[in-house]
Amino acid sequence: MAVYHRESFQNFRQLHHCTPSEKYLNFCKVLLSEVKDCDYIKALKVAKAQGLLKDVKGKGGAAKESEDKKGKGADGETLAVGEEDEILVNDDGDTGTCPVPSGGERGEPNTIELARDNTYAALTLITKLEEVILVAWVLSKGGPSRASARVEMCKGFIDKRQECKFILDFVQPSAAKWHTTRRANMLRDHSKEIRELHAKSDLLLTIFATLGVSAGQIFLATQVVGKYGLAFDALLAATVGSFFAFGFQALNHILMHSRVRSVALKKGLALVASSCSPLPWFSYYMADGHKRHHMNAGSETDIDRQALFWIWEGVPHKSLDNTLGSLLWVSLAALFLPVAYMYSLFYCFYHVPKNNMVEMAHFLTESATTLLTMMFTWRANPCLSSILYLVFSGAFSMGFLAHPYLGFWILQHLCVLNPLDPSSSQPTVSYYGSPAWNWLNFNILYHVEHHDFSKLPWHLAGTVRDLAPEYYDGLKHCDSIRGLVGFWLRAKGKKMDFCCEHLFGQDYVTRGS
Repeated sequence: MAVYHRESFQNFRQLHHCTPSEKYLNFCKVLLSEVKDCDYIKALKVAKAQGLLKDVKGKGGAAKESEDKKGKGADGETLAVGEEDEILVNDDGDTGTCPVPSGGERGEPNTIELARDNTYAALTLITKLEEVILVAWVLSKGGPSRASARVEMCKGFIDKRQECKFILDFVQPSAAKWHTTRRANMLRDHSKEIRELHAKSDLLLTIFATLGVSAGQIFLATQVVGKYGLAFDALLAATVGSFFAFGFQALNHILMHSRVRSVALKKGLALVASSCSPLPWFSYYMADGHKRHHMNAGSETDIDRQALFWIWEGVPHKSLDNTLGSLLWVSLAALFLPVAYMYSLFYCFYHVPKNNMVEMAHFLTESATTLLTMMFTWRANPCLSSILYLVFSGAFSMGFLAHPYLGFWILQHLCVLNPLDPSSSQPTVSYYGSPAWNWLNFNILYHVEHHDFSKLPWHLAGTVRDLAPEYYDGLKHCDSIRGLVGFWLRAKGKKMDFCCEHLFGQDYVTRGS
């Protein structure tokens, strides 16, 4: 959850050379003012004042003694675990130590009461920015008379800017940090129950589900489609076919997070599922792009927004900014997503081949197996309907014609803004409506639970809420996919803020309509 003015910070990060100008000096001053005035810094100061007040009143000692009995502390102390602890590793880049802030009322995580380390880092950032402003001012006046001294000052200026960037990355709130804080608090209060849940396996269920949806889709495409008319084929693609196609995406997602140690088994199953659909789920998930999403969710380095979720943030032209235009846009995007993904990947590979080598290898492998599957389908049922069935099944699973599966893509990282305290905004949302619909989505609509503990067995994702209700009952959630999709279609302008990246300020959570 970004609380700072993101455009200013992006500009700040993009200044990679020494720019001794009045314009840059003024920019640094504005940046410092924004940092000092932002809600996050204010929250840190409030937290520090609250901690001092608590100590003065004599309440801090008993609380600390209680925490020490558990081996875990508040206000910046850590929950130490072994490096092999997969609960804390959790695909989020966590290491063997995880910060445990103190809880609020009823023991729920309090995003205002933050660790002392963050307070220090935030104040250090302000100091460093003041140093940058001073050096920028000197350079803007021409700098030292000697050229060597001027070069040396310029080098130091660049180093100080890099230090500011590093500290900014540390203190800036994000969805990933929000989930890390929640996970640490839940392990503090429900460690035994969560670890017991984590120890269970979903391997056999995942294998059967992968083989089942793959065989089912190919059976329909080769044995059923084309025999009962175009209307029947369209209905089949929009119902059973879309479920199978969504399953290919969901199972690639599940296998990417799976604790299966055999890479060959994991990637083999994922490739089988992805080969039955023109959508590139194997390369999207198995090339570690989604893992980077969990590590950087809600930050500028979260690639999921640039790769995919920009589609649902709004329509590309004001002429489409209406209900019918939104329907047209989301349908075209669902239909042509494979082409857009291929263009994006090849463009990035052309410009930065080294960074995209792994994903390109996955994509080429996936493309070859998908082509073989299409050829087999055509030979078994040589009619255009068999291929179109696979294509449109995938499109419906992406929300073609506002299919209910569109709800998954809109819902998972809606930003629920708290206008009174932006630093406590909610960057991830779960669906708690029909249990049947959750199962038809392979339980990944329990998205808060998934980001809290991404390696838990997928069929048990909903049970985390039962184990730690105090951490979920107070969160915003969705009860109606139909209401959510309808709201998205009618909304104008920017329709969503992925992971609270911009905190633009609309609440998209529906309430059982």
